[in-house]
Amino acid sequence: MASSMGFILGLSCSVYFYAVIVVGISTEDEFEGSRTLPIEHSFSSGTKDFTKHGTIIIQSLKGNKAQFTPGSILTSKEIELLRSAAKTNGLYRVRIPTKVSGDNTVYVSAATKACSILESGLEEEITINFDQSGEVLGVSVGTKIPACTGLDVPDANLTTWKTVVEIASTVSGPIPDTQTYIEKIKRDEQEKLKNQDGDNRSFLGKYWMYLVPLIIMMVIMSSADQQGQGGGGGR
Repeated sequence: MASSMGFILGLSCSVYFYAVIVVGISTEDEFEGSRTLPIEHSFSSGTKDFTKHGTIIIQSLKGNKAQFTPGSILTSKEIELLRSAAKTNGLYRVRIPTKVSGDNTVYVSAATKACSILESGLEEEITINFDQSGEVLGVSVGTKIPACTGLDVPDANLTTWKTVVEIASTVSGPIPDTQTYIEKIKRDEQEKLKNQDGDNRSFLGKYWMYLVPLIIMMVIMSSADQQGQGGGGGR
């Protein structure tokens, strides 16, 4: 009995250990391409007016898994800047750095109407485009509001960002078989050259089979005429 219980416990531990290994492998597969992207935003048109908006953590490119962590709540000054931009039909802009080389930084950026951000109560949708190697190609920002109506939003609704991040990956199309096409063109050119240079015979060499019967007929007809003329002279 004791040996049977020991066998069952050992088997259970083995199954549990195998399950843990399998779960660990699948978890690692789900988090492929993980990276962290800082994102900045601006409520005015100046290039130096960008401030930290938050951090986007890409958990899985294939699984479209991303999480946004805001940097901080909007200050009273930022709320006033947003209201001012909304009144003047200004833009709310975001940008993500893609390459940093010394003092030079390359960004991808996007913009939407500031009034839509204001009237949505800071509900924004950010879409980041990646290529197949995981490099950022572009970014877009928008809201669910189709058009601004001049809605008055209290400051209490303009403190916390409600951001949704979507991921879009490019898919490469079929690669044309240029090598086969080039080889076909070469074969066609070689056939043309063969047809042009393959027969260098003279005119007689090419058409003697047509000329010989014609010559024979002419000789026969000439002999018949001569015989006819000779017979007529004897009478």
